[in-house]
Formats: sequence, structure tokens, C-alpha cells
Amino acid sequence: MFITSEVFEHLSSFRKLEVLDTSGCERLGDKAPFYISKVTTLTRLNLAKARIINVGLALLGAGDLPIVQLCIRKCEKVTDKGIKSLFHADRKISKTLSMLDDGYIPKITDATIFPIATDAKALTDLSLRFFNGVTDAAVQMLMDRLNHNSSQLQILDLCSCRGLSAEAIMLPLPLYASHRLRWLSIGLTDIVAKRGIFSAIYEARPRLVLCGVCCDFGCCDGWQWHKVR
Repeated sequence: MFITSEVFEHLSSFRKLEVLDTSGCERLGDKAPFYISKVTTLTRLNLAKARIINVGLALLGAGDLPIVQLCIRKCEKVTDKGIKSLFHADRKISKTLSMLDDGYIPKITDATIFPIATDAKALTDLSLRFFNGVTDAAVQMLMDRLNHNSSQLQILDLCSCRGLSAEAIMLPLPLYASHRLRWLSIGLTDIVAKRGIFSAIYEARPRLVLCGVCCDFGCCDGWQWHKVR
């Protein structure tokens, strides 16, 4: 869609605005987050495919926004620095953000996972799909935080994270067996090659949905009925 950032110049006049979806508006630049950051009632924001860079995310992070759901999927100019700048300890987004979809961003690495895991206190749903720079170390950190009950994470999307080895999620499973994780996507990773351990995972976590075919967030059919590629 041919919408530019200037469209949002007077957005703050909508004093009850809670949901804003600009997905597919590829001409939106960093002025858009500046205007959006003035809307202090916003709880759901979708900026998928926008041309924002790290400055735009820093503006959102500096705003006093009670955002619960944020999608920046395919905002390809964003880097680790941009994701880090979202989270300020004294800002609402660190306390309210429950769902973060930042998949398909090629420059993201393990350095992004630490601030997400430590500063997004209410995060339950996290998409890291097509993050080739994410390795076993980042996944291990997420699992460790689950194990120590310092994470609310329930849904984790690792689809096509090609930097993960076949062992990325296997060794920690017995440690966090009693905690919150209930949906995990591992499609198009080396993990799916180790089919022999699926029965062991099911025994340890019978309620965990393990998706091997890259469904989007929260496919409902149990992992045992999914076809694993």
C-alpha cells in the first residue's frame, strides 16, 4: 500500500486508539514510529514490512506505550541494536509486551535474545523465525530462564533458524519439564532430523505442541499428528 509516514502526523488526536495495523505499507519510515509513540493508548501495533530502522524502534521504546502485541516482521533494516532499544526499564512496553513477532529480519543474532529474555517481563509469545544468526546459546538462555521460573514464555517460534544444531532444544527438556512452554516450532531446522527423540519429548511434556512444519503462532493440532519434514 502507498501510505507514507506523514499520514500519521495527527495520530495522537485519536485519544482512544488501541489497535493500529500498517502491515504491508512498505513506504513507512522512521517518522511513523515518532508519530505513533505519541499515542499512549495503543496496545496492538503491526508494522510488518515497514522501512523503519533502529531509530524508529528506539522512538517506540522511548514512548510511554502500553503495547501488548508488536509485530515488526520483515522490517529488514532493523538490527540487534534496534531490538535492544525497545526495552527501557522505566517504560511501559517492558512491562506490558506479551507478544513479539520479529521474524524474517536477517541481521538479528544472539545479541538480541538477551534483552528480550531479561527485559520483556510479560512476554509469552516470541517469534524468531528465519533468524539464521541465532544459535544454540540463545535458545539455551531462553530455556534456562524458563527453568528458573523467571520467564512467562509459552510460545516460541524457531522455524528456519538455520544456525541451530540438532541438539538445540533436546538437552534442556528434562530441566524445564514442569514449566510454562506449551508450543514450540522447529520446522526447517536440523532439530527435526532427530525424530528418535520425539517420543522422549512427549513423555516429558505431553502437553507441549511441537510443530515441525513451520505453522504460524499456535497451531492447535498436537505434535504427534503433524507431518515432520
